Amino acid sequence: MELRHLAFGYLHRRKGKAALITFGLSVAVGAIVLVLSLVLSLRATMDERLTQYGSNLIIMPASAELNLSYGGMSVGSAGNGEIPRLSESDVEAVRAVPSASAMSAVLPVLLAPVDVQDRTLLGLGTDLPTSLRFKPWWKLEGSVPAGGGEVLVGLNVRNELGLELGDEVVISGRSFRVSGILWETGGEEDNLVFFERPVLADLTGQAGVVNLIEVTAANTDVIDQLTAEIQNVLPEASVQSVKSSIEFTEQANSALADFGLAVTLLIVVIAGAVVMVTMLTAVKERQKEIGVLRAVGYKRRHIASLILLESAMLSSVGAVVGTIGGLAGALVVPKLVGGLTLGLVVHPLVIVAGLGVAYVVGLSAALYPAWRAAELDPVTALKYI
Repeated sequence: MELRHLAFGYLHRRKGKAALITFGLSVAVGAIVLVLSLVLSLRATMDERLTQYGSNLIIMPASAELNLSYGGMSVGSAGNGEIPRLSESDVEAVRAVPSASAMSAVLPVLLAPVDVQDRTLLGLGTDLPTSLRFKPWWKLEGSVPAGGGEVLVGLNVRNELGLELGDEVVISGRSFRVSGILWETGGEEDNLVFFERPVLADLTGQAGVVNLIEVTAANTDVIDQLTAEIQNVLPEASVQSVKSSIEFTEQANSALADFGLAVTLLIVVIAGAVVMVTMLTAVKERQKEIGVLRAVGYKRRHIASLILLESAMLSSVGAVVGTIGGLAGALVVPKLVGGLTLGLVVHPLVIVAGLGVAYVVGLSAALYPAWRAAELDPVTALKYI
């Protein structure tokens, strides 16, 4: 009779012990797959939202005196109306850096004082549709300006001037229609009047002028490289990165991931101990069977191979069950945490890691029981017959 038949027959007869070993291995595999999947999902979600939620880099003249906030970044003071400038050539230089393919968007920004109902406000000219796409915190009531005769206004501007959607307002001697109102952001955007950049440039006579350049990177890994390349082509400009705040978030996430992995390794060790103890108990219970096998000619290596084969069979089942359970957990756990939205990332290496854990733990835990079984004296074993 082949060893695999003997192994399968024993597992079939001792379903309880087989189920206990399979459960231990499944828990170990599931924990590894769950934690690794959550870590990868968290990183992927961070990169995705970093791409979607505003600029990673802000480029401005080194002596900037603006007071605007973009994505939580302060950009100086513009109270005296003297606004430092860049140029269209600087924008083109940024778009031509070697890592340009790693940039999701390049948004030149024009800032200029405008007169609105006897008040001087700050006008911002940019590519508004793109800005709205990369800054989802800009919630808009109404619509994006269509054509040169429409503007958006921040909530404070709307409240102070009593403006409503569709109202006509005279700005620097020209009539505009309010096509949209930007909801409160808590930043300087609430006090701005928003134009398409060519419209503001024509209104203020500042064609070709750029005060800020916003750059959105495709992911966090390229921010340092982009910063260096942009600083190289624009040595007189100041390139500010939000990576410090990103790194703080990543450090917190990394600490959480390390804790999760530590707990997971503890679970793996406990699972291995459960497998070893269960198999040692099984070996002790099978002294009669092992004695008969040795008596009919089975060698020590056959006995050891039998125990390891049984462990491999159970490891295979535990690997499948644990991997499915871990992936299901990675899909369900974020939904149980209010306000947490993660996209499930199924990486082949995670599945490979789960399978590896099952076999490493299962076979490692079976080595000592296999050795004990192989070393069992057949004469002593036959006393149990």
